[in-house]
Amino acid sequence: MNYTLNNHLYYTIGGRKFGYRKSGLEKYEVFTGTIDKDHYRLSSWRDELTRTADTVLNEYGKDLIVFLSGGTDSEIVARNFLEIGFKPKCVTIKFKDNYNSPDVLEAIDLAKHLNLDLDVIEFDVKEFYRSGEAESFSKEIDCTQITYLMVYYHIKKLGFPAVMGGEQMLRKSVSKKGVYWYHCFRENEDASAMRFSEKFKIPLVNEWFSYTPEMMLYYLEDYQIQELVNSSNHKVASVSSKNAILKELFPEIRSRIKTHGFERLLGFNGEVYNKFKHHTIKKLVPSLDGIEINKLIQQLQGNT
Repeated sequence: MNYTLNNHLYYTIGGRKFGYRKSGLEKYEVFTGTIDKDHYRLSSWRDELTRTADTVLNEYGKDLIVFLSGGTDSEIVARNFLEIGFKPKCVTIKFKDNYNSPDVLEAIDLAKHLNLDLDVIEFDVKEFYRSGEAESFSKEIDCTQITYLMVYYHIKKLGFPAVMGGEQMLRKSVSKKGVYWYHCFRENEDASAMRFSEKFKIPLVNEWFSYTPEMMLYYLEDYQIQELVNSSNHKVASVSSKNAILKELFPEIRSRIKTHGFERLLGFNGEVYNKFKHHTIKKLVPSLDGIEINKLIQQLQGNT
């Protein structure tokens, strides 16, 4: 299965591609493919988005499902499919006790605006946790985040190929080695999408904005990203700047104050993580949950 184009973006643990951790001393590494330089000269970030939609549709088929969180990323994914003339089936998950009601209302309004069919699934996320079902599922795919687990749970239940979106998140690392930015691809979160898909044989795209090497490089070379990572500001991640950057790159998207969906669930997510992390093998070797930007750009450009 392809999670990105020809699986150009991938991780290894102890040298095993899409593998599980066997000991704390195994190294976790993230790699990326190389752009086609002739294609890169003629394409653009926007062109790569529609290329991704076309590629995913051709590979996964018309039964695929787009998960709408109510945030910017999933809106762009939905719009990309519409741009190639395909109206995807969409799903949003509504938590019991209105945990994420603003996000659900945003997703419903967006679906109406774009004339998309939207299935709203009612879900008791706290019961999912209390029953032990979430913890059992967590152990199967080495995932410690309830926000990921509950989406995987529904993808497994629905049984159709799925698209979750997934931003190209950049983070700042501050250590004795210095300060530098890196592309964030977390072992127990982002990488779990690939482990889920491998285990249950359900196609899943969780790295829409990293789907092609060309799209990744266009984004990294954008002047706004360059200003962010090269300035002396105190930001520790690209999350707070993301919506403004995406709004300039993709003006059609709706203006939002929030940065992503499910904000009200984050406190609960932390509680769950503190429990689930005890059954994962602790990483004892110092390494990034991703890849340093300079190294990433070199790999994308084929300069390694």
